[in-house]
Amino acid sequence: MRSYRPLIIIPLSILLVILMVVTSFVTPKNEIVGSWVSKENPVHTIEFLQNGIAKSYSENTESKPYHYTLSTACDKHGVSNSLFVKIIDDKANSSKCYELKDIKDQDDDVLLLVDMENNEEYFYTKVY
Repeated sequence: MRSYRPLIIIPLSILLVILMVVTSFVTPKNEIVGSWVSKENPVHTIEFLQNGIAKSYSENTESKPYHYTLSTACDKHGVSNSLFVKIIDDKANSSKCYELKDIKDQDDDVLLLVDMENNEEYFYTKVY
């Protein structure tokens, strides 16, 4: 009797590889990478680099670089359906957590960060 197992496994494997390739290009980290200007204070810009470094600028003057991570949990803030951006200051040995709001639902040119300590919202627009 002939086995149909290879006929099922091969197409499913190909489909899995295609899905992995497609989803690898649409990640939150890829969407946050770039330069963002503050809507409230247009002289303030933040730049997220692909390598996990964030740079902050005020009036085109760069401050010290920070590290950032994206995850579903941040310090004392538990796991939720949200994504968090953790900004890490290595020199001061401190970190700050921001909830990344509606990155999928909003326009790709809008970034909304919510400070988890005081619940303040910070709106940014992408600079091209």
